[in-house]
Amino acid sequence: MNVLIWGSDTILGHGLFSTLKDIKDGVFSPANIEIGEIFACDANTNPADIDEACAHADFVFNMSYGGYSDRLIESLDVHNNTCPVLLSHSVADAKLFHEYAKNNDVTILEWSPNYDMELLSIEAQVYDMIGALQCA
Repeated sequence: MNVLIWGSDTILGHGLFSTLKDIKDGVFSPANIEIGEIFACDANTNPADIDEACAHADFVFNMSYGGYSDRLIESLDVHNNTCPVLLSHSVADAKLFHEYAKNNDVTILEWSPNYDMELLSIEAQVYDMIGALQCA
């Protein structure tokens, strides 16, 4: 499974990348997960690299919301890639996330399928996301 981490420049994105790399390298082996390519993208990523990642992603972890998510969805849409997208945000950001999406008609909320995950504790965040990947 090829995985795209959107917002890889965040603390959570770094932790997720490290964990996924460990899974890919066989250091850590949760059941039912085989990691292929790991694409790490953020606001400063070259557009050609974003395009490549969105063309080949089988699962997307979205660590960002707002206008940056629009770039992600546009690129996925160009490639007709309807892979699962996990929307992650802290409980504190949940209200802001949903208010932004509602007021700006963010298409990611209509993506099929998508998972909206409120992350409760720093310690559990990466493991919660790996669990979502296992269920995809």
